[in-house]
Amino acid sequence: MTDARPEEQDGRAGAEEAPARGRGRPRSEQADQAILSATLMMVAEHGVTATTIEGIAAAAGVGKTTVYRRWQSKNDLIVAAVSMMAPRGDPPDTGSLAGDLKALADLQRERLAGTGLLTVAPRVLAESMNDPELHQGFLDGVIRPLRRLIHVMVERGVERGELRPDLEVEELVDLLHALPIYLILTSRGDPNSIAPIPDAYLPLLLPGIRSPSG
Repeated sequence: MTDARPEEQDGRAGAEEAPARGRGRPRSEQADQAILSATLMMVAEHGVTATTIEGIAAAAGVGKTTVYRRWQSKNDLIVAAVSMMAPRGDPPDTGSLAGDLKALADLQRERLAGTGLLTVAPRVLAESMNDPELHQGFLDGVIRPLRRLIHVMVERGVERGELRPDLEVEELVDLLHALPIYLILTSRGDPNSIAPIPDAYLPLLLPGIRSPSG
C-alpha cells in the first residue's frame, strides 16, 4: 500500500483522495478561480491523464495543499472545472419553446465565450470513457443540469398547449440536448455554433411536436 498522491501514480491519476481536510482559514474565491482556470488550461494542453495536481497548483500559483483543501482528488477538481459549463439559475421563460431555446443559447454563448470550456468539456467526456468515476461526475455536473433545463422548457410547452399533450418528452429532450453537443464538437468548440438551433433546426421538428390546437 502506498500513500503517494494521485498524480504520482501512473494509470490511477485522480483515483485516490487527499487526506481529510482540517479546519483552517476561509476559502479564497480568487484562489478557487485561479485553480479552476489552471485546471482547464492544463486539461486543454495535456489531456486528463497527463494533468497533475502539482502542475495545476504551479499554474495557479498556489501550493498543492491549497488545492487539496478544496478538492479531494484530481477527478473532483476536473469535474468542478467543467461543471462551470452548466447553465446557471432557472431556464428562460419567453412564452414559447423557440424563444426559450434562443434565450438559453444567447446566455450560454455570452457566458462561455473565452473560457475554453467548449473545447475542454468534450475532451473530458471522451477521456472519461475509461474512468467510471470521472464519467459519472461529468454526467452529474454537466449533462444532467442542462437536460433538466430543457426538460422544464418542453414541459412548459406542453402545459401551455404549444406542444402535443402526448409528446414523448424525454425523447425530445434527447434531440434538443444532442444537437448543441454535435454542433460544438464539429465546430471545435465555437460558441456561435449553437446560435441557429431555434431558427434553423427547431422548425424541422415543430410539425411533429406542435399541438394541433397550438
